[in-house]
Amino acid sequence: MSDPDSGTSKPRGRAALGADLIIPALAGGLTIYYLASTVDLIWEARATGTVIGFTLLALCIAQCARLGLRIASGRGSFSLGNLVRNDEFNRQRFSLAAMVTLYVATIYWVGATIGLFLLLVGSMWLLGVKNVRTLVGVAFLSTAIAHLALITLLGSKLPRGVILDLVAAMAGGAAA
Repeated sequence: MSDPDSGTSKPRGRAALGADLIIPALAGGLTIYYLASTVDLIWEARATGTVIGFTLLALCIAQCARLGLRIASGRGSFSLGNLVRNDEFNRQRFSLAAMVTLYVATIYWVGATIGLFLLLVGSMWLLGVKNVRTLVGVAFLSTAIAHLALITLLGSKLPRGVILDLVAAMAGGAAA
């Protein structure tokens, strides 16, 4: 490849392709989990998911094979490259992943609505939004719309959490 600063041509090392295997591995694992966990359902309940799942598995296998061929030919390596470098961008990336993991791990205790609000406030603050009105306003509006659409209108059974259960108990079971 050419170096844009010097105008000279110099050889490049092998491309770091290890990070490119993370998403196909996670998607393939999730698909296999889904297919295994829906075996007992009637075929109508799992038909669309099965078609999408097998299509996703085929794409994951194709991506892994493509990357494997590049690595085998010497044009790439299993290195993770800049993915694990200690810089501000990666610290933000891993912090966001940790917050989402914490949200998923605590959703049954905190509840989907309150947890989403806290996740949005934390994420926006981490990404540089420091105005409290903006943080709370955007998070509240987004959470209210999600609650209205998913829980009130569609009647989905997302976890309510301990806080909303306590509010419902104090209000005599009237809180929804």
